[in-house]
Amino acid sequence: MSGGRTTGAERGSGNVDMEKRPEPGTRARADDATVLAEPVWAIMLICVLGTGVVGWLTTVLADWLPKLRWAPLKGPAKLLNSIPEPGLSIGAVAVGLLLGVLIGFGAVHDSLTVRVSDSRVVLAVRDAEQEFARDGITLVHRDGKQLVLLGPDGEELAREKSGLSWRGLADAFTAHGYRWADRPQRLRAG
Repeated sequence: MSGGRTTGAERGSGNVDMEKRPEPGTRARADDATVLAEPVWAIMLICVLGTGVVGWLTTVLADWLPKLRWAPLKGPAKLLNSIPEPGLSIGAVAVGLLLGVLIGFGAVHDSLTVRVSDSRVVLAVRDAEQEFARDGITLVHRDGKQLVLLGPDGEELAREKSGLSWRGLADAFTAHGYRWADRPQRLRAG
């Protein structure tokens, strides 16, 4: 189905299973596609470490806020400070890490996976896929942090936020014979 969204149940047997997140830049055996996906471990690591640090900073802020005259939330800060150490620090970091795991799962679920082959392009986000036939794509480009596919008349076929390597995307598309532009372009209808 060119340009339409398909669900996991509608995928053909020749497709790469998009439920299993492939390693970035891997080649799929079924249709010799290049599959690009953000590494799950990197997304999870960033989310978990970031929120763990935020949890620890909460303890520092809770210690500092009651000392300021004008500071808001003095009551909650004093309540946090009433928890003895090391329980406060361990608890705050643990809550931060747990939140990081939840945020990480959400980020992985919302990340873009791109499968490029000589015959088609498949964009998968969440549980939905968009599949585009090769002959329906005239140009692929980036627009800020978004990947854009354009059709023969310059119409926009797809626009998806992407955290993938732009160089990797450009290499994958050009290796399979698609036109790539680093900047947004308008096509002239012929």
